[in-house]
Amino acid sequence: MKKIFFLLPGQFSRREYFRFGIDILKKNFLVKTLDFTPWLNPELYQDYPNKAFYFRNNVSISSEKDLLNLLNTTQPDIVVDALSNNKKAKRIKKIIKQNSKILFVGLFINTIPLPKTNIKEILKILILKPKKFFYKLFKFVNINYFYNFKFDPCIVGGLHAMSKTKTKELILGHCMDYDIYLDIKNKPVNNNNSYAVFIDDGMTHHSDYSILNQKPPISVDDYYPLLAKFLNKFAIEIKLPVLFATHPKTPDHIIEKFPNLLKGIKYQIGNTAELVRNSKMVLLHQSTTLAFAVLFNKPAVFLTSSKLKKSWIGHRIDNSAKVVNGQVINLDNDLNKPLDLHRLSKIDSNKYKNYLDQHIKMPDSPDIPLWEIVTDYIKRKQL
Repeated sequence: MKKIFFLLPGQFSRREYFRFGIDILKKNFLVKTLDFTPWLNPELYQDYPNKAFYFRNNVSISSEKDLLNLLNTTQPDIVVDALSNNKKAKRIKKIIKQNSKILFVGLFINTIPLPKTNIKEILKILILKPKKFFYKLFKFVNINYFYNFKFDPCIVGGLHAMSKTKTKELILGHCMDYDIYLDIKNKPVNNNNSYAVFIDDGMTHHSDYSILNQKPPISVDDYYPLLAKFLNKFAIEIKLPVLFATHPKTPDHIIEKFPNLLKGIKYQIGNTAELVRNSKMVLLHQSTTLAFAVLFNKPAVFLTSSKLKKSWIGHRIDNSAKVVNGQVINLDNDLNKPLDLHRLSKIDSNKYKNYLDQHIKMPDSPDIPLWEIVTDYIKRKQL
């Protein structure tokens, strides 16, 4: 039986178990997940100890020695790389790749529409903040060139992903959220209670910030009071209660504060797709889970604020709205303005279809779970 290793950037959880299709793959392969958090992000490992999920073939790697010991006992036939592009990650890949027979599979899925480079903004930073400019330039070059890695095949989850990879051998698939969509799309819809859903993306606390070496775009004190005011205003004026779909990577110490932070807004965790499917409208900032709004054909309203617009995520929110022609509400400027349900409920079907093709699913790719597509590819290639 061939062996598959998954290289993970964060701690292995129940969510990753299903997103990486372990139940599907272990029917045909010996699957091991390699959690590099203790080595790559030791602080994150300490902050999220209770997020760990038991899987007997999950291996915690805390050093190069741990990795070498594992490879001395078990050599993989196939490696699926979900690590970020950085110096340590490239070192890990080079150590594993020393065995030239290993098939290294890249993951180009779960993409979001990023804004195009603004030359005027770049020149402004160069003139006013030259240190910041050269830091960003250094980081860009490292991520996109020096730390880049050559894969054998790449799994691509849309036309946008395909355009970003130079790999010629492609496995045509979809984003991980599409698997959840396939699982629930034909199940009965609960329309007993009409509501809008707010998709939380961990704006103040997200483990990816540590992995990507990014600062949160906004603080707890600047974020939640304003958000709670708007969500309550929305519920009253639109006459739709709002359910807060908590991001699955939200730390427990933040969730414990939700009753106070959200000011009466009800929250749930672990069922975002179902909440979107059963909702009347979706509120969000920018997130890969915009895919659910598109797939279930729900109006998407994008929320920003003065502080968010000044942060690195501000342009991303505006661009996500532009890509699907969704309405944007500034929580600072528009808090006292009346909300127009008719305007907020509009859907641009052509833009939604384009988003589907670009960021959710390759046109004409099989309508089956992603890891079944990967399994079929490996069998077909007799790898």
